[in-house]
Amino acid sequence: MFGLSLLRRMPPALTASLFYYGVPVLLVLRFLIGTVWGVFLLSALLYWMSWLVGDSKPLTPGQLLLWIDGLPTESKTAVITSLLTVLGFLVAFHTATLNWKAEALAQLKAHVAGEIELFFTEASRLTTDAEIYVRSLIEAVNSVQADGPTFDAMFKIQRTLEQLPKFLATRDRLSAMSVEVHCIARRHYSLLSTVWGATKVLEDSAAAFSEITEKMWVPLPNILNGHPDPVAEYLRQINVPECCAFVACCEQNDGFISGVTGGLRGSLLAPLIGFNFSSVLSLSGKRFTFVEALARVGEVKRRGG
Repeated sequence: MFGLSLLRRMPPALTASLFYYGVPVLLVLRFLIGTVWGVFLLSALLYWMSWLVGDSKPLTPGQLLLWIDGLPTESKTAVITSLLTVLGFLVAFHTATLNWKAEALAQLKAHVAGEIELFFTEASRLTTDAEIYVRSLIEAVNSVQADGPTFDAMFKIQRTLEQLPKFLATRDRLSAMSVEVHCIARRHYSLLSTVWGATKVLEDSAAAFSEITEKMWVPLPNILNGHPDPVAEYLRQINVPECCAFVACCEQNDGFISGVTGGLRGSLLAPLIGFNFSSVLSLSGKRFTFVEALARVGEVKRRGG
């Protein structure tokens, strides 16, 4: 809390300078004094520096071995036993620390992967529902324009009017999720930044999802009871080009979002699940689908920069 209070009182420019220039130095120091390999490297560096600036020169490795060899048997046994004990403790401590950190990090990544999957699964389901409804609007208009107010055309119009409240609820939820998607990236940025490309993938997914939610505000039918010409009013209210633009946006971005978020989830779960020969065999019969999915992901990525 003291660090947070200090940051709030410091000028932003000074804080940014300290972060970009001071944090790398602190990371190097933490490596040198907080890890076994760092301590070994620091000891070797001090040993080498003592040859350059020290008045008394330390023993060379050969001289040190000769000095130990000249000690009495009891002393040599004590020295070797002490070295083995210290080395064994360092190795055991280092191994246990790495395993604990790896396990904790894997659990955190699994939690974030689950949250991302739940969010984008719901987003994909709602996007599909919205796309189906907008397609029904286009089909109703095309049916009336092609065949006139037939029974089938009137049924399609009535069906879209009945499904309108459900679409409105879906659109409201998608609108709220368009804000929540950015909260996921901010909330888990420190963890996602440890995985190469994870933050960029989530940003691209959020941008594609935002594009969908921007296009979903198409004009909707609102026919009052007792209207003298409800069919003409329906045709006047529905903007087919805007509806087609929304459908095209869904087709272009929904697959991209599913692909890249699935890849992100796989990267986060890799320490727990991994990838083996069975995984390769499961994709062997889906080469065309796999290439098509990669092409779609690459196409949207190039479009987005």
